[in-house]
Amino acid sequence: MDDLLLKYPHCAGAYTLKRAHQDRVRHAAKKLGFVTKTADLAAATSIPDSLERLGRALQLPDWYGGNFDALVDCLSDPDWQPAKGHVLFINGAAHLHEADPDGFATLSDVFQTIAANRGEQEQPFWLLLDTQAPGIPTFPQA
Repeated sequence: MDDLLLKYPHCAGAYTLKRAHQDRVRHAAKKLGFVTKTADLAAATSIPDSLERLGRALQLPDWYGGNFDALVDCLSDPDWQPAKGHVLFINGAAHLHEADPDGFATLSDVFQTIAANRGEQEQPFWLLLDTQAPGIPTFPQA
């Protein structure tokens, strides 16, 4: 992987990235001064549970309502975790994908919306899922 890829906002977005490659990306992100966060959804039993776990792991603001709209609002806000860039690792969603395919598809759509919103702000913002998701491509050069 070209470590410099992370710094380009036009390349950033929502991608699938296997856990085996996460440490390399995390290290590159930290060298660039990016905020990195990891949310583990492996024990999540439902979409509301997943949204709650995301809120805690990503340290979303107190007004986060634990729903899809609030997730978009929080993560699209440039004042959330101010930094040169962000890399968010979303792990363990395979169980959710099996248990609630429609909810998982909506969550995937939400991640793509957030990435698009942040892309318009000209700041690198990466959402990296360890589970294949509808409409989410594989991370470049992984």
